[in-house]
Amino acid sequence: MRMEYRIIKGWRIFAGVVFILFTAGGFFLIGKAFTEPVLTRQIGLVLFLSALVIGCIGLAWLDAVRTLVSVDELAISVTRVFKSRAARLQDIDGYRTGDKDSFSIELKDNGKTLRIPQYLERRKELIGWIKERYQDLDERERMEETAVLLEDNRFGVTREDREARLAMAKKFDVGATAIGIGLLIWSIAYPRPFETLMILLFIAPWLAVGITWYFKGLLKLYKLKKSPYPSMIQLMLMATFGVALVVLRSYDLYSFGEKAWSLLVGGTMAATIICIGACRQAIATARKKTVTYIVVFVMAAAYSYSLLIFSNCYYDKSSPTIFHVAVTGKRISSGKSTSYYVSLSSWGQYSDGNEVSVSQSFYKNVREQDSLSVYLKYGKWGIPWYRLRRWIKNY
Repeated sequence: MRMEYRIIKGWRIFAGVVFILFTAGGFFLIGKAFTEPVLTRQIGLVLFLSALVIGCIGLAWLDAVRTLVSVDELAISVTRVFKSRAARLQDIDGYRTGDKDSFSIELKDNGKTLRIPQYLERRKELIGWIKERYQDLDERERMEETAVLLEDNRFGVTREDREARLAMAKKFDVGATAIGIGLLIWSIAYPRPFETLMILLFIAPWLAVGITWYFKGLLKLYKLKKSPYPSMIQLMLMATFGVALVVLRSYDLYSFGEKAWSLLVGGTMAATIICIGACRQAIATARKKTVTYIVVFVMAAAYSYSLLIFSNCYYDKSSPTIFHVAVTGKRISSGKSTSYYVSLSSWGQYSDGNEVSVSQSFYKNVREQDSLSVYLKYGKWGIPWYRLRRWIKNY
């Protein structure tokens, strides 16, 4: 018995066509470098970049052509452009699946991992053959860890108590995920009513911290596929990201002085200490405690900044200083999302003017040389901020 699996023919052809096109383009550019004065002055850079791009594309094409996975009665082997690896079937411990359809074979005695390439012909057939003969290591480790968890007296007097508590924690996990996704979508799609949304976003992370504390180590601050422990970290992350996104989109700061930094640092340290203290039992068994502490600190910083700026601006009752400016330019930035900007003439500390991010509707309704009003306010905590308006408005 011998089975062979190569990269899909269409992918090999596509890689070849791309290589030919980039090679032709590279040589065309090199030819231009010897005839165009502008490029001639940079001929070394042109030659280097052309060789680099052609080389990388060429290696990708060679890898697509050379890649071969073969299976026989004794071993499975993977051949790539730079290396070949094989594993005896009797040395295989199991397999793991990952994100983006990744699939790897793990060997006994901590042997090197054997990764099954993407875009193989009959890849499902190969993976099915492996799954029929070997264990899912994530599932095995999850079952082993669950057995240990259900024997831990910290989570209940009897096994039935511990099973019931684990089931309850998993329900909180599912609920936290649903609430986190809902809040994030709400904050991105339609952040109205604004104050209600912001209050919920600020409460959600502390609700997650409180529930984590209540379960005394049964809820963790991480989620692993091979771990049976539920977590509330998804609610903390999504709520913190959502509130930071809303604040960044809603307010433009005029300056961020020493007082603001003091408040931010103080808030960050307080939030970090409280979160770590409340979740200390959840962190105690983490394998990468340093990473956990860093994640908590970053979340605390983002949360503290958002709370500081929101409360400074939303509850600011100071009278504004009004500047009249002209639109000197407009631009759109496109990527994963589209952002709209208008450039303003000089005002306040901006002697050369400045660029402000605006909504799509605002962008469409202003033209270059239009007159606008900038409302500069002191801020509840002394952090100056401003709003751009197309009309006079009382604050």
